[in-house]
Amino acid sequence: MRKLLFLLIFVAALWSGYWVVGSSALRNGAEEWFAEQSASGMTAEKTALTVRGFPNRFDLTVEGLRLADPQTGIGWEAPFAQLLAMTWKPWHIIAALPPQQTIRLPDEDIGIESEGLRASLRAKPATDLPLAAVIVESGAFLATSTLGWTTGADAAVASIVAVDGQSGAYDLALDVKGLAPDPALMDRLTTDSGLPGTVAVIRLLARATLTAPLDRNVGETQPQLAALQLTDTLVTWGDLSVVASGSIAPDAEGYAAGRIEIAVTNWERLVPVLVASGAIKPELSQTVQNMLAALAKEGGDPAILKLPLVLAEGRMSLGPLPLGPAPLMQGPTG
Repeated sequence: MRKLLFLLIFVAALWSGYWVVGSSALRNGAEEWFAEQSASGMTAEKTALTVRGFPNRFDLTVEGLRLADPQTGIGWEAPFAQLLAMTWKPWHIIAALPPQQTIRLPDEDIGIESEGLRASLRAKPATDLPLAAVIVESGAFLATSTLGWTTGADAAVASIVAVDGQSGAYDLALDVKGLAPDPALMDRLTTDSGLPGTVAVIRLLARATLTAPLDRNVGETQPQLAALQLTDTLVTWGDLSVVASGSIAPDAEGYAAGRIEIAVTNWERLVPVLVASGAIKPELSQTVQNMLAALAKEGGDPAILKLPLVLAEGRMSLGPLPLGPAPLMQGPTG
């Protein structure tokens, strides 16, 4: 019995020592980061920094946060931010953010109100700490600008998950429900279309292949996008829906090349929106309507407009409509 008691005391002492060493390293690392940012000319201020959670967690809490780049005028302020990790798997970090925070831009401030905004970052327990997954999620949120606009949603989840057995490959996902862009903008766009002021669903599933994995060496390897495959994309806005799938990759000059198939159900709703947004001149609306109707009829179902987004030779087009230069995915050397 004494041996067992001694063993328990010994293990508890070792674990306590581990927590003390780990929490001290975490606190010192955070303090050093703030000092380095200030020394480099950045604004990095806080009112308090604590590490709690003994014995099973490392809970880093920073209060009175104020970060800013004086040169660009971009900054972020929050009453607190937390980084949480279990002591037995410090490579899995959960970040919790406050219900209110402020993003400062050169010409405006954006206040963010959110319910349960948090992020989870998980690395693989290896020397290079390769990224395993990042998940960012929020309940209802609202962004309010000092310029007068607002944007909100009922819920949103975004994630990046490493693909097993494929170095540099990641599955991307985005799911937004009840997106409510600025009411003034939506009133202008939807007056003649009959569409609601809220986009019910935005969903994106894709696989991105990078030139190098996301790990602790990204500063040296500088991963670039080598291929992007859209496996499922859906936008539901009233009775208007858009689905898309396809893939793109950089050509020899680094420009995006490939083909994405797009299908729009109840596409007639789009024309008034394009006119209201200024993408189509009012006097051309009927011509565009007739052209799209003819294209939809060719596809077999007049209610569904099927158009390919084609990217080739540095240009891109949507069906017969030229859109301009293709985006640059990589430098010319690839």
